[in-house]
Amino acid sequence: MDQVGAARSEERSKRFLPRTRAHMALRGWSELDVLLVTGDAYVDHPSFGASAIGRLLEAQGLRVGMLDMPDAQPDGSGWTRLPAPKLWVGISAGTIDSMVTNYTAAKKKRRQDVYRPPGSPSRPNRATIAYTALARHHFPGVPIVVGGLEAGPRRLAYYDYWDDKIRRSILVDCKADLLVWGMGERSALAITKRLQNGAPLSGLGNTLELVRAAQLPGRARRAPSYEELTKDPQLLIELFNLVREENEPKSRPIAQAHGDRFVVQWPPLEPASQAEVDSWYELPYERDWHPDHDAAGGVAALEPVRFGVNTHRGCMADCTFCSITFHQGRTIQSRSAESVLREARAIAAHHDFRGTITDVGGPTANMWGLGCKLLEAGKPCLNRDCLSPDVCPALRIDSQSEGYRRLLALVRQTPKVKHAFVSSGVRYDMLFSQKAATRGQLLPLHEDLLRHHTSGRMKLAPEHASREVLAVMNKPGFEVYEAYEEAYKRDCAAMGKDQHLVNYFIVGHPGTGLKQAIELFETLLARNYSPEQVQEFIPLPMTRACVQYVAGKDPQTGQELYVPRSAKERKQQKALVRWKAPENRELVLEALRAAGREDLLERFVRQVPAAGPRAKPALARNSSSSKALGSAELAEVDDGDEAMDLDPCG
Repeated sequence: MDQVGAARSEERSKRFLPRTRAHMALRGWSELDVLLVTGDAYVDHPSFGASAIGRLLEAQGLRVGMLDMPDAQPDGSGWTRLPAPKLWVGISAGTIDSMVTNYTAAKKKRRQDVYRPPGSPSRPNRATIAYTALARHHFPGVPIVVGGLEAGPRRLAYYDYWDDKIRRSILVDCKADLLVWGMGERSALAITKRLQNGAPLSGLGNTLELVRAAQLPGRARRAPSYEELTKDPQLLIELFNLVREENEPKSRPIAQAHGDRFVVQWPPLEPASQAEVDSWYELPYERDWHPDHDAAGGVAALEPVRFGVNTHRGCMADCTFCSITFHQGRTIQSRSAESVLREARAIAAHHDFRGTITDVGGPTANMWGLGCKLLEAGKPCLNRDCLSPDVCPALRIDSQSEGYRRLLALVRQTPKVKHAFVSSGVRYDMLFSQKAATRGQLLPLHEDLLRHHTSGRMKLAPEHASREVLAVMNKPGFEVYEAYEEAYKRDCAAMGKDQHLVNYFIVGHPGTGLKQAIELFETLLARNYSPEQVQEFIPLPMTRACVQYVAGKDPQTGQELYVPRSAKERKQQKALVRWKAPENRELVLEALRAAGREDLLERFVRQVPAAGPRAKPALARNSSSSKALGSAELAEVDDGDEAMDLDPCG
């Protein structure tokens, strides 16, 4: 690199949090207050949790270092890039659970990690545990706090899909001083303040700590112990319902025994105010990977989210397979329209911006501004689901939809913005009016989405066609999707738009037997539709579907469920969705014969030729900014080898 190039790189590095001692020197720092460790490459963007916490602490005047991919150097020298901090070390496996990042649902090793530069070694399995052990070695005596999508859902004893057994709370296994669960901004600030004042970390909301019996809070509610769960995994039902019931700010702490010690989960904090959420997303992000990663080709996961605007956090859908409810919460914490527009203007002023804002959305795009008086007050609502079996009357669907429509219009009118697309998942059952006079009619938002905010295709997640399976998933019936699909095609034709729907389906979910799998196949066959990608269910910790998978029954209804467990059965269900792939032909024929569905054989054989040589599938790339903070279900082609195209389940 010439002198001019070196000077430019140095100047650019100053705008990022330091990842080496040399970068600290550029800022005139000789020490750090907080050190953040992440398994991802350092990408300075609000969709990446470590960066979000780092920028927040920096805004408080703290000196924050970013130790990204500390395992990338085989000799372990990555851990010596930065010094021990004065206050605390924060550890996250990365944006996605490390086991899901490293392995497919079929437990095959992935060949690509989109959160690291091409060619970088895979992060360690159960990276939170591995990183904490090494942090103890390199930074002795410094408090260690773990968090993120690997640690949070594993805060209590949990079923581990990869080991096929009950494992201890990750806090017990990693031996950190504290675990932060859920979204961590306010917890990070509270931890910092406590340590600055020399106060203990005990009793903070949204945290988990390990204590002796004598230190248990008096009003704690006892959960089934790790030892009890190991002997009787059916107790996961009791644990799930207990966590669900004690999930609001005035809840009791939860105590779970692990031998002679207890992990104590403190209740969640009150929902964040709009002003807080605005301030978190308006920190001075570079929207780029650190210059140190240029030579290796950068970080693929940045591209789909780089020029997207995250409008809110939280999701009311409660899909059984998704962990967002227990991570971001059911309360929709929305940014103000003014904040979203400020970010749109900042994006438009970025030197690499070419006119397209790739997403204006969140975990479910059209939940921005959606409110419920109970949830907004941080109160529980356990009597019914927000959207199932139909939309709760307490939700202000029509007025909220109009608000989101106006927001999108304002974003697309931002100077230098040519397109403002919605690439996050859209909840199609929320596009119908709920008012008595217009019930069932499509809202004006639908037309605006088609006319202005769809870049050739809209992503929807019907997930299945079987009414039985959809009820188990807590999703609307397929007839709701069909009604929307019909309207979508009709309106696209009227507008002269050649736009398509991209459907996401899940196979192997509890409740899906051969009968239900063929029901989905028959629906797809009738449409002559065979998607390139299909999701294979992974029972992620602290989801309702995980309990369904282990217990063989639904924890809320008690319904007995069939669970497809064998690799062959799951592969067969996958083949029935990707039925046009020549390599799946024999599996489909075998399934149809086993089910006695000879009536479908002739139609299928006529449409699919004999299997030819198998072509290697292309690697997909992450195309959902919203899920980077939430669910970790991965779409997979037949060999399960592509990277992360996250299901916009809504």
